[in-house]
Amino acid sequence: MHPKNFVICDVEKEYARNLMQAVGARRELGFQMHLFQSLEHLEAFSKKKKIHILLLGEEFPIDKRQEICADERYVLVKGKEKELLSGERGIYKYQSVDAILAQILEESMDKGELGYGRDTKDGQLIGIYSPIHRIGKTKFALELGKELLKDGPVLYLNLEEYSGGGFYFPEQTGQNLGDLLYYIRQEKGNLGLRISTMAGQIGEMDYITPMPVIQDLREVEEEVWLKLLREVFSNCIYKTVILDLGDGIKGLFPVLRNCQTVYTLYTDDPVSLAKLQQYTENLRLMGFEDVLEHTVQKKVQMKAGDA
Repeated sequence: MHPKNFVICDVEKEYARNLMQAVGARRELGFQMHLFQSLEHLEAFSKKKKIHILLLGEEFPIDKRQEICADERYVLVKGKEKELLSGERGIYKYQSVDAILAQILEESMDKGELGYGRDTKDGQLIGIYSPIHRIGKTKFALELGKELLKDGPVLYLNLEEYSGGGFYFPEQTGQNLGDLLYYIRQEKGNLGLRISTMAGQIGEMDYITPMPVIQDLREVEEEVWLKLLREVFSNCIYKTVILDLGDGIKGLFPVLRNCQTVYTLYTDDPVSLAKLQQYTENLRLMGFEDVLEHTVQKKVQMKAGDA
């Protein structure tokens, strides 16, 4: 699912900038923020990109506002509501960002959907992916998980073709990610309890043993991965889910799109940089350029034994 374009257009430049920064800081909501001071520039933008949520200052004439297309329309009012168009809702301008967002989310966010249409205030999905192999990606993911434990429970899922098996995941519970996917397909209840019985631990971070058979991993459809993640966030205690992603899964780019943050590791040797550039171009050519907008490219120094 595409991220939602959240657009603010207001004549008070400092107010609008502060509001944009405050909303944009809520990264878990996954909004793509855009700021304008004039309706002319806003109208030009609306002809190129879809506007999901629009906040307009009350100063703009009503006949001009109606020319701007948007899924959800709010007018920032300073006191008694001005005349509003059909489909517009007034929202008091000088209140806290939390109050503004509470009204918008209550009325316009799609509940229960994965990714940017999903209410993610209680969790974040982080993807770790690199087109460059043997770059220490799994080690980085596990270290990141340890850091994120400070904010709440973390679940680590390895979706690589070759995960390292018992080297990284010594605690075997007799069940693996394939068993969890089967359970999800059966649509049985109490997923949280099921995961608790399947999960091993690295320190205090939970993990599900990766799928041991490569072909089984490759055959899992994109929709099944997305359903799994929806169910985990809806029914489990985890504040963060970390996906350690390889090239072998179907729907890699859609899964990356649904992550609030994607960490892409690279080194500065010519071959690695060429692979990184090719990956970036593939995202653009396939219509997934928005993945780059929430990607953090991280340069690493390779050491013996990194994988």
